[in-house]
Amino acid sequence: MAKTNVLDENYEQLQKKIQSLNEKWRSEVSEVTLKGMENLAASSPIIPQLEMSINIDQYQTFIEELLQLIGQNNTEITAAAEKIKEIATSDILQKWFTEAIAVNHFYFKNFAEENNLPEWLPIFAAEHAARPYLQAATAELEPRLKEINHNHGCHSCGEPARFAVINKKGKKELTCPRCLHMWEEKKISCAHCGSEDKVVILKVEGDESAEIHACHKCKGYTKVIDTRKMFKKESPTLLDVKSIHLDYIAQEKGFGISDDEGHETH
Repeated sequence: MAKTNVLDENYEQLQKKIQSLNEKWRSEVSEVTLKGMENLAASSPIIPQLEMSINIDQYQTFIEELLQLIGQNNTEITAAAEKIKEIATSDILQKWFTEAIAVNHFYFKNFAEENNLPEWLPIFAAEHAARPYLQAATAELEPRLKEINHNHGCHSCGEPARFAVINKKGKKELTCPRCLHMWEEKKISCAHCGSEDKVVILKVEGDESAEIHACHKCKGYTKVIDTRKMFKKESPTLLDVKSIHLDYIAQEKGFGISDDEGHETH
């Protein structure tokens, strides 16, 4: 399979700016309070089981900064951003944050329809602005996360295990692009169902650093980037975006990211 660059150059530059904005937010995040630790179930993910208290005014600022960035030279987004600014009360923003953590597409789709907004915009803004808090909470939960045997996705926030790197020790390290939780896994095993004998490795012609670990049992797949073969170190979030051609290759071969039940999703 030949490597194909499916990212528009302007889109890639925008993603880099969004990543820089996220890093700025992460350094600015004020205290994140996690409630409910004593009632955690043995199952994961952990964060959706907890009540997370954040500074809603700061969250609103993050959303507005993101909308300003993606709205440059785009009158439709600028108009939508103004409307969001008008209707985004503290209660609505708290709801946005809660539903963004859960990635509730149904809620945000309805919100967009009811307020005549582009369907993709509310969940995009709410979820990206929530990531610095997810990352702060995950850092706080790291001792607890180390005690968990990982399978079926991120044990911190619940994101499907769609991306991994081969680290400098040569280990396969699953990395969550949302909360940045990382955990090592057997090199030849499915991150979705745990199968070891049904996994195939799809190579990418012309790119020694990239491959796809796909499972014939559950039809799940994980993109794997060997960072030892890269000249420039980049964030997992940006690498995930820049490797979108691997998603297309996997899906053309009939694989799709699995959910926790081993069902195929796209």
